[in-house]
Amino acid sequence: MSLGLSDDRNRRRRRQQVFGTTFRWGLALAVGLGVGFYAHDVGTEIAQQQVGELQIRLTEETEASEKLRSEIAGLQAALRAERDKVTNWQKRYEADVPSADEMPILAAVRERLETGVSADRIQTVVSIARDDVACEPLGETKRFFVNNEISRGANDAVSFANGTITITGDGVAARNAANQPEAWFNPDAPVTLNFSHLGGENSQVSGLLPLHNSMAVGDVEYRFTAVAGARSFVRVTGQKCPIS
Repeated sequence: MSLGLSDDRNRRRRRQQVFGTTFRWGLALAVGLGVGFYAHDVGTEIAQQQVGELQIRLTEETEASEKLRSEIAGLQAALRAERDKVTNWQKRYEADVPSADEMPILAAVRERLETGVSADRIQTVVSIARDDVACEPLGETKRFFVNNEISRGANDAVSFANGTITITGDGVAARNAANQPEAWFNPDAPVTLNFSHLGGENSQVSGLLPLHNSMAVGDVEYRFTAVAGARSFVRVTGQKCPIS
């Protein structure tokens, strides 16, 4: 009798042990599954948040990049516009400002205008000027006395082109060692040459010798060169060139 009770107690104990072990494993499995599901949900939520943040950041970076590209495009357009302005101003400068070769011509034109030659006359002469014309000398070289403030010579004029063009000159008296004026002009000082034509055309040039001048009369251009000659005198050579 006591042996049967002992067996029953042993069986119940074993069943309890098996049940307890199974329960503990089941509980552990349930807890593990619960923790796993929770961790999965939390991980998914965190991942979604991170993805959302990354999308927002990507959108912001994309917008910033588009804005930067737009600003760069605007700056490039402004730069091109400024370059075009610089190019236009450079072209205007080159067109309006005379070159080194043009400066003497401009100075000569201004000098003629100041001496009373009309702008129309100067324009006509310039427009018909040519380099390939066949010029002829106006005879031999002639000389004349250059008047100064204390002396006027008898031979103070020369004529060319059959007497139709007359040339005279004025200068500054030379000075001796005592700084007293002499009867002849100073060839190292500026002189003024006057060119007169019987038809009324007059011109004047001033400066240091040698000096050059030209006069257009009808279809002929007369060109003259004056250089210092013997004391008190200036030597002049001339030539005539067809205009047309």
